[in-house]
Amino acid sequence: MDQTDDKELYLKLREGDERAFQALFKKYYSAMCHFARQFLNDSELAEETVQDMFVKIWEKRASLNIETSVKHYLFRSVRNQCLNQIQHEKIKKQYASMVLESAHQDIDPGHYYIEVGLFQRIEKSIESLPPKRQEIFRLSREQGMKYKEIAETLNISVKTVEAQMGLALKHLRDELKDFSNHLMTLFVIFKKTNTSNKG
Repeated sequence: MDQTDDKELYLKLREGDERAFQALFKKYYSAMCHFARQFLNDSELAEETVQDMFVKIWEKRASLNIETSVKHYLFRSVRNQCLNQIQHEKIKKQYASMVLESAHQDIDPGHYYIEVGLFQRIEKSIESLPPKRQEIFRLSREQGMKYKEIAETLNISVKTVEAQMGLALKHLRDELKDFSNHLMTLFVIFKKTNTSNKG
């Protein structure tokens, strides 16, 4: 009966029923915050992560395609959000370590401006991708989703995701060829956010 109720709420949610959304939120929020704390070891961050997940569900409600139980879908989504959060923290720590290691070196202002220009160009290049390709790229590189998860989220095939990612990376390499000295580091970082992506 519980799963039947969840299924009904999910169907109403897809139609934009705010009460159905609120019902699912109230039903699972506390349990999901507790679940998220097991990954993040931070109550406030856990709550923010769960809230963000629910916001995303509401924003993409019309395209939601839940084939498993609603409960399983929600907890899997929170787990993915937590793992993505952990990965971002690792990257920030890695960057902090790099900064500390280079602190003793002489500062080259020219190099600093090159780095600033690089990140501006990266964002501009990503934004110049076709909308669907850009969405796939961001889900993969920024949210750490695997190709299979992206395919399920966007209701497309894994082969399509692979093809679009290949085209996106080729576009970025072409757009950022002036930064070839820095590009290898950039893509190493990108790959670290998505190891075993096709799994």
